[in-house]
Amino acid sequence: MQNPLLALFSARRSGDAPRDLAYRADIDGLRAIAVMLVVLNHAGVPILPGGFVGVDVFFVISGFLITGLIDAQAAGGRFTYRSFYLRRAKRLAPALFAMILATLAIGYWLLVPSDYELLATSGVWSAFGAANLFFWLHTGGYFSPDAASFPLLHVWSLSLEEQFYLLWPAVLLMVLRPRTPGLRIGLVAAAVAISVAYDQHGVMVHSKGSYFLPIGRSGEFLLGALTHLLSKPRLANPRIANLLSGLGLLLVMAAALVLNGRSPFPGVLALVPCVGAALILAAPQFGPSLGSRLLATRPFVFVGLISYSVYLWHWPIVSFLRISRVALTPGVTAGIVAASLVLGWLSWAILERGFRGFLDRGGRPALAGAALGGAALLSALATVAVGHGLPQRFPFAMLTQDQLTAERNRYWIALPSKNTTLVRGAGGKQLLIVGDSHAYDLAYALNENGYPGRIKLIESFHECFNFGHQPISPADAPLCAQRLQAVLTSPDLRAADAVYLHDHWGGYDEAGLADMITRLRTVTSVPIYVFGPKMVFTDDVLAISKEAQNRHYATASDINAFASQFQRRELVALDHRLAAYFLARGLPGVRYISTLETQCGAQLACDLLTPGGQYLYFDAGHFTLEGSRRFGARLRRLQPELF
Repeated sequence: MQNPLLALFSARRSGDAPRDLAYRADIDGLRAIAVMLVVLNHAGVPILPGGFVGVDVFFVISGFLITGLIDAQAAGGRFTYRSFYLRRAKRLAPALFAMILATLAIGYWLLVPSDYELLATSGVWSAFGAANLFFWLHTGGYFSPDAASFPLLHVWSLSLEEQFYLLWPAVLLMVLRPRTPGLRIGLVAAAVAISVAYDQHGVMVHSKGSYFLPIGRSGEFLLGALTHLLSKPRLANPRIANLLSGLGLLLVMAAALVLNGRSPFPGVLALVPCVGAALILAAPQFGPSLGSRLLATRPFVFVGLISYSVYLWHWPIVSFLRISRVALTPGVTAGIVAASLVLGWLSWAILERGFRGFLDRGGRPALAGAALGGAALLSALATVAVGHGLPQRFPFAMLTQDQLTAERNRYWIALPSKNTTLVRGAGGKQLLIVGDSHAYDLAYALNENGYPGRIKLIESFHECFNFGHQPISPADAPLCAQRLQAVLTSPDLRAADAVYLHDHWGGYDEAGLADMITRLRTVTSVPIYVFGPKMVFTDDVLAISKEAQNRHYATASDINAFASQFQRRELVALDHRLAAYFLARGLPGVRYISTLETQCGAQLACDLLTPGGQYLYFDAGHFTLEGSRRFGARLRRLQPELF
C-alpha cells in the first residue's frame, strides 16, 4: 500500500512553503501516476499487478521535496523544528484522523470482535505514527492472504514517512552539514547503498521487516534526497531532459506492469520505480521535456493535488468490500476508483484545505480544539481495544468458557427429568423418553415449552443404538444389555401414557429396531413415537464459529451459511430411510417423527446461531437451552399432539 503523503509540499497549489520552493506541476502529475497505480492495483485491475510500487515513487518524491524545503529554509535562516513539525501535523492529521474515525464507525457494523479489536489497536498505533511497526508485528506481511482484513494497513507508509520526517531534519542539518556538500552527497549515497543491501537481504530471508521497517525503506527517501543534492542549474539540453523523463516514466510503468505480489520485493527491485521517479525529478534541470509537460497537464495535476486523500480513503473501501466478500468485478472496480476520487476530493477540499485554513487562522484555540478532537478519537479507539472489540455487538462471539461450563453443567447435571417418577393416574400426562444424550435435547424442548405433565428420561448411553438395544462396538455389549433391561423392566414404562424414542442414531439395523419396538410392545400398548436424527456437525460449533470469524463472517446468517459445510449431511439420507421404513411397515401405534424437518424446515436450513446471534449448540451435536427451546417451539407448532 502506498502513500501519497507527498501532496505535502506542492507549494503554490497546496499552500505549503511558497517562499521556499518553486512549484513544479510535474511533481503533482507524478503523484497522480503513483496514487492511481496504487488504487487501480488494489481495486483489482489485472494489468497492473505491480501497482503497489506507487508507494516507492511517493517515498522518492518525499525525500526530494523535504530535503529541498529544509535546505531552502535553513539557507534563509527560517527553519525551525517547531514550525516544520507543526506544518506536517496540520497537513496530515485532520484527514488521517477523519479516515480512522470513519473506519472505526464502519467496522462497528462489519467486523467481528477480534478483527474490531485489531482495527482499534492499529488505529492507536497509526495515530502515533507507528502503523508500520504494528503491521510488521501483527500480519503475515504486506502480500499475505490476511492483508485485506486490515482496513488501516495502508497507513504503514504514512507512518514510515512520519518517522523519516522526525529524524531527517536533524540528520541533514546537524550531521550532514550544508558547508560540506561533497561529503553530504557521498554519505547519502552510501546510506542508500546500505539501505538497499539491507532490504535485499531481508527479501532473500523472507523478512517482513524489509517491507515495513525504516532501515530498509529509508534508502528510497534518501534516493530522493540525493536527487535534490545533485540538482543544480545546468545548460538546457532537451535531449537529456526528454531522455531522463521518458526513461523515468518507462521504469515506473514497467515496474507496475511486470512486478507482482510474488516478486522478491522491495530489495533491489525497488530501485526500478525509485530510479524512475528520481530521473523524472531530475529531468527539469536540463529544461522542459515531453514527459514533464504531460505530467503538468490539468488532469494529472488535479489528481496529484488530492492524491494524499485519495490514498487515505481508497484502501478502507477495498478492505471492507473484501471483508464483505464482494467480488472485484469490473463494475465494482470502477466504483472503487470513482468513490476514491470523490472522497479524496472532498477530503482535500474540507480537511486538507478548509480545516487546515481554520487551524492557521484560529491560532492556539483552534489547535487546542483539534487536539481535543484527536484525544476523543484516541479514547474511542482505546475503548474498543480494551473492550476486546465490543463482543456484545455479536452475541455469537460471547459464549465464554464460564458460559460454556454453565451450559454443560445444566445439560448433564441439572436435567430434572432424570429424577422424575411417573405415576399412572396422578394427573397430567405421563411421558417416558428413552435415548442417549440427544434425548436430553428432546426432554428440555418439551419442558421449556410447557409440556402438560411429567417427563421421565431413561438414558440408554451413546455406546448403544436402537435405544439401548445394540452396542456400537462389541466391547460395549454388556453395557447395552444392562441398559436394555433397565428400560424394559422400569416401572416408568408401565406407568407411561406415551413413549418417545430418540438417540444419535450411531448405527442402523432395521431388524434390531423392529425387535426393540416389539420388546416394548410386550410391556406397554401406549403410543410410541420414534424421533429420527437431528443435525449434528463434524466439529465443535465454537471452533466452526471461530473459523468463520477468522474468515471475516461477521453476521449470524453468514456464519450459518459457512457452518453448513460442517453438517453431517448423511443424516438427511438416514432420516429419509427411516421415514420410508416406518411408512412401509405400518406398525400399529408407532409413528415416526422427522427431527430434521422439525428442526431445520423443509429446506433443511439447520442453523448454528439464531438471527440474534445466540448459539443453538454448545458442542458438535447438543442443543443449548435456547436451541432446545426453539426446537420445542417448532415441535409444538408442527406436532401439537405430542404435547
